[in-house]
Amino acid sequence: MKHQLTALLLICLSFIARAQTTDLAITLEARNLTGNAISQAHIYERYTYLLTISNTGAPVSDATFSFNLSSVEEIESAVAQNILGGATSPSNIDINQSAVSGTLLNMPNSSSVEILITVRAEPTFLGGATAMATVQPPPGTTDVNPATNDSVISIIMTERDIIFDITQSQIAPAGGAGISNWGDTVSYEMTITNNSSIEYPLEDFELFVSNVNRAGSAIYTFIDLQCSSSSGMSCPTLDGLSTVTTTDVIGNFRYYIHGEPVVFPSGASFTMQVSYTLDEGGCDRDARNIPLIMGNRLTIIPFLNNTNFIQTDTIETATLINDPCQCVDLETEVIRTSPTASSINAWTDVVTYEFTYSNNGPIEVPAFVYMVNGSTVGTEIEILTAECISTSGPVDCNDFNITITPDTRWVTSQFQFPPNSSITIRVTVVFSPPECTQGGALPNLAVRGVATEFDNDVLECDSTNNSVADRIDGLPVNPCNNDPGDGELIELEEVQVSPVPGAGPYPYGEVSYEIIMRNTDSIAHQIRFKDLQSSDGTGILRSIDCIGTTGGASCPSSLNARIDQPNQNGDTFWEILDADGFMMPANSSLTFEKVIDWRPPCQDTVFSVADNLVMEAVDSNLDVIDTVTASVATPMVPCVDIVVQTFPSITSAPINTDFEWVVDITNSNVSVDASDLTFNNLMHPDFEITGTPICSVVNGTASCMPTFNINGNAIEAVIPSMSSGSTIQVRIPTRTPSYGGSFENRAEVQPDFEVTGETTPSSNISTSSLFILTTQTSKEFEPSVINSGEVSTLTFNLRNSVGLPAQSGINFTDNLPAGMTISGEAFWVNQNGALGTFTGVVGGDAFGIQDLSFPSGTDEVSFAVEVTCTDPGIYINDFQNFSNLNNLDVSTVFASLEVLPVLDLAITKTVDILDPEVNDTVTFTIEVQNLQTAGATGVTVQENLPSGYTYVSHSTDVGIYDSLSGVWQVGDLAAGATTSMQITVSLNIPGEFINVVTVDSISTFTDIDLENNTAEAFARPDCIVVPEGFTPNGDGRNDTFEIRCINLYPESELVIVNRYGSTVYKATNYQNDWDGTPTQGLLHDSDKALPTGTYYWKLDLKDGSQARVGWLYINY
Repeated sequence: MKHQLTALLLICLSFIARAQTTDLAITLEARNLTGNAISQAHIYERYTYLLTISNTGAPVSDATFSFNLSSVEEIESAVAQNILGGATSPSNIDINQSAVSGTLLNMPNSSSVEILITVRAEPTFLGGATAMATVQPPPGTTDVNPATNDSVISIIMTERDIIFDITQSQIAPAGGAGISNWGDTVSYEMTITNNSSIEYPLEDFELFVSNVNRAGSAIYTFIDLQCSSSSGMSCPTLDGLSTVTTTDVIGNFRYYIHGEPVVFPSGASFTMQVSYTLDEGGCDRDARNIPLIMGNRLTIIPFLNNTNFIQTDTIETATLINDPCQCVDLETEVIRTSPTASSINAWTDVVTYEFTYSNNGPIEVPAFVYMVNGSTVGTEIEILTAECISTSGPVDCNDFNITITPDTRWVTSQFQFPPNSSITIRVTVVFSPPECTQGGALPNLAVRGVATEFDNDVLECDSTNNSVADRIDGLPVNPCNNDPGDGELIELEEVQVSPVPGAGPYPYGEVSYEIIMRNTDSIAHQIRFKDLQSSDGTGILRSIDCIGTTGGASCPSSLNARIDQPNQNGDTFWEILDADGFMMPANSSLTFEKVIDWRPPCQDTVFSVADNLVMEAVDSNLDVIDTVTASVATPMVPCVDIVVQTFPSITSAPINTDFEWVVDITNSNVSVDASDLTFNNLMHPDFEITGTPICSVVNGTASCMPTFNINGNAIEAVIPSMSSGSTIQVRIPTRTPSYGGSFENRAEVQPDFEVTGETTPSSNISTSSLFILTTQTSKEFEPSVINSGEVSTLTFNLRNSVGLPAQSGINFTDNLPAGMTISGEAFWVNQNGALGTFTGVVGGDAFGIQDLSFPSGTDEVSFAVEVTCTDPGIYINDFQNFSNLNNLDVSTVFASLEVLPVLDLAITKTVDILDPEVNDTVTFTIEVQNLQTAGATGVTVQENLPSGYTYVSHSTDVGIYDSLSGVWQVGDLAAGATTSMQITVSLNIPGEFINVVTVDSISTFTDIDLENNTAEAFARPDCIVVPEGFTPNGDGRNDTFEIRCINLYPESELVIVNRYGSTVYKATNYQNDWDGTPTQGLLHDSDKALPTGTYYWKLDLKDGSQARVGWLYINY
């Protein structure tokens, strides 16, 4: 058993060492829901991607696949189907936004799995949508053809007219009438219909109750909202109600927001019914004496409105007339009591104000009053005190609190302000000057008092006296110097150097510019400078160099440049900072040269890229004293959006089969018209192009390639023109290779980048592969385990490819492992009409077949040859043993033969005394030998002492002997080893004395000679004494023939004859009772004793020993 496990481990390790390769392939195709190939889909269309994953190499476990979409699409499902060739369904198919991944648990040779991915196009995405699928072997396994591990295709997403209709009707009050009383219920029915030709979602919809004419307000109280009916769709769940069920509607109140998209099939609709009550709300602030008009508003929020359909509808319902609002006249007065002059004397002066706030009636209102700082910008105020000093009418200083806030104002709490009353508040403040003013103007020191009523149903009768200010001049301050100049001191110039200005638009890429900075002043100035990107897209500064100076200027030591860093709009390319302290001498200049790599967003018209240069001269305080700017706009070519998709006309094919590579080329409907597009197609060199490619216009306006340049398996052509939204298809007649595997095709279409850019470069290239089916081979040894020198049958099984086509020209040579030879003639096992010539001779080390063919419809043929090995070991015969291969896939072949070493255990047994005396002890020696090359395991010797012996002692070289069971546990015995045991015994009389011993083991190896597994020995104790005579005269002495110890041999036989050879006495189990009377012969009936004389005896003890003979004399 131990040897078998070791052998199995060796086989596994050998297999692993040789099988770390595979050949996985993946093919990707876009299809509609009916399974037809597509090159475009419309917005929000549901369609599928079909991933076909195949293995034409060695079996592989735990390979992984992934699928990614370039556009943001909703992946609805991903399921495995058509699992062929012994593959198992993938595990852990994971959908993560726009990606799918999974694990292929088992992919045998010639197996395949399809993954059908159903996607939903985005509601608004247009243009090329690129999909990429990848399959990878597990770590430690190498794919011999990685070119087929990826597949890339792109399709165009096109637009459709989107049309939604919304309608409303008033159910109650009936007939569109207004309400009769406050508190009446109003009910409305609202219908949303998709009149588009396609299924399409609304992003959201909302419901409002609206105050249409603002003639007061109404109180809304919600009653019910439900979906009352639907057509062509299910009612959506209406769970977006506002938690506010009652509110005074002054403007618009949104009582429902759905909060998620609702999908409408084409022509589908649903209807909602809402009910709520309207109660009297606030007064009419305009006192118009007209009924309040309320409305129910339905607003839909589409993803796309390309037909300008109506998105909002309001149905109006007349209510009742609200009372006009009352008014109140709040008045503010501000008196500065100190200083009374028009300006302060010092910035430390305390300024005192008295603010008087009056309610001139006619009603009491809730109100609050406050003061704010209205001074010149930068003038700060510190409020020292704010206290109520007097009141008039039914109001008291204790009716409110005064708070000084951190934002330098004071404010009272809200209080009830009776009519015909007033309050006076004294305030002291200190002003702080601003750092500067424009032109050095005197700062304006101002405070403003404000009175505000706090009731929505009360109007201000006279709003002109609510807010009053007091102003006083401050003291002079410095003029501000932070106003940018107009280029009086410095100048800045930027020009485009290459490409040549005025020759655009230009292709995307590098543009060179020259920048000149000048200090035209008579004194030196510190310079601050920044170069910013001022257009959309990406700009990359490739270089910036100071290339020239005049007037004693020196190039800056640092340009703080972001070389090779992607910039976006507003980012800085390079700059001169204040910390650099860069000075330009009077009347000097600097010249710079820069290169920017422009990568703008694609547009369908000419689009300019630009940067914005800002140069500033600053004073010693780093305040700006002059600013100049410069910019150059560089026009860029418009973009096309070319989408390429290639796929085989069939996903798998037998060898030497005609099919077509299909290439769909589309110019997106968000693209501009394209011309002179370059087409390249490169297929695997073992494909055969069998004819001229055929081009056809599938959609829109386009011109097919007039000619194709075919060089080997590379095809080149020029597409003269493709209008926006057009599609052409190229079909390339091709024949599959003459052997199996996965074989790739790559199609690419590129625009003339001197004329146009490309929106999505990833969609310009597509790769796919075709699974080529061929005859598969396997082989096996039967039996797979033999003894050295025995014979095993090596059988080859050839399984036809899918479709069972006729096969011919199959050749191979199987180079047998070293040490293995052919031992018999080859023969067919399952011929099935196959023909071929076997190669190889008896005694040779290579076997094969030439020109094997079999007819169509044949599933399998097989043949075999006998082989043998003499040297023990494990013989691996796999795909690496093949040579001279043709039209045969042997990538998964693996067979092993184990040749076992042989075993021959032998045992001998000897005794030191063959004829011991009765009271002697004897010693047996048992010797066990392993005569062959296989080690023996679990060797045991059975030594059961017969009854003639009693155990005394033993000794062993190895192992343990149990005297009770008679088993000697030898253990393992290596090839060629010998071990022995001595066992000492005493003799038992009577007893059995033949001592037999056997040896055995639990080894799995066959013992080739069982005859030497048993041995025996015996020691014969000799106590038998036969007398030479006796005297049967009746005197009681020596009257019978007595043999000592005869009683120990109950099976013994005694025969006595006379001198003539005649038997006179014969007895079995002799009892020492013969008195000389004959029992045989002529005298046996005479009852007379034998005459005196000499007689002869023969004694056979029947114990395996030789019979004894002798003579005796009878005398009376």
